[in-house]
Amino acid sequence: MRMIKHFIQFGLIFLLIGSLLFFGNESGYAEDAAVTVKKGDTLYSISKKHNLTIEDLRNYNGLQNNTIYIGQKLLLPPLTETELMYSVIVGSFSNKDNANKQLASMKKEGIKATVISKVINGKTYYRIQAGVFSKKENAEKQKKILRKSGFMDAYVVTNKYLHVNGIQLGDSYKNVLQRFGKPLKTEDHLNIRSLYYIDEGAGVRVNFNMKNGSVFGLQVYPEFLRLNTLPTQKAKVLNEYRYPNKVKKTSCYETANCEQFIYQFNNTELIIQFDRDGKTVQYFDLKELR
Repeated sequence: MRMIKHFIQFGLIFLLIGSLLFFGNESGYAEDAAVTVKKGDTLYSISKKHNLTIEDLRNYNGLQNNTIYIGQKLLLPPLTETELMYSVIVGSFSNKDNANKQLASMKKEGIKATVISKVINGKTYYRIQAGVFSKKENAEKQKKILRKSGFMDAYVVTNKYLHVNGIQLGDSYKNVLQRFGKPLKTEDHLNIRSLYYIDEGAGVRVNFNMKNGSVFGLQVYPEFLRLNTLPTQKAKVLNEYRYPNKVKKTSCYETANCEQFIYQFNNTELIIQFDRDGKTVQYFDLKELR
């Protein structure tokens, strides 16, 4: 009986330690998420070693040039961020009714497709999306099939997975700590954990499954973070994410209006809200598309 009691106590202690290691405030970055520059390292040698391009590494760390120094910490973008997806688009219309007519014609031919929107320079365009592929050759095959069916305006568009600072839905809570670093404190409410990096407010709020740590929602507030890897100005947002699917005006600060860029891809939605000045990012909100 005494042995069973000791065994149970040992098991409880083991589970407690495991939960602290998983959910606790871990050290800044894991070894596979960052590297420390050593003597003789160059941006080229580091990028080659980790199967990245110099541009990927430079942009992800907010570097203005290729200069690095000994002891500098460089974050490594996850492989999924550098991988591209390929969408097959059949036409782009300024009138949604024309897009729906095109969609109806394709459905008569037995082609599965959907209408998506894209806002370019303030104007909304409606595109017919006929498949999303992880391999470019498969997208090209789909394009050829569509053109043989008479849809000569079919073309391929490249897309990146939606993410915030390298975190996408389905990543683990541990990945969040790797990318954003060790918070000063955390607060829990149901399945939402708030991460504080400076005293004023939470820099990150994570919605995650308490059983397996899988992230299904992420809100990021740049003004409460000490990071230079986030695009915090509209011009940089466009450079990182390209044109949004939708642009929306929303009320903020009681009487003021703010603007939102809404990106939608692969059942994921990213909302980026800008401040009253129309330039500075207020927050990023990554969630499942409903």
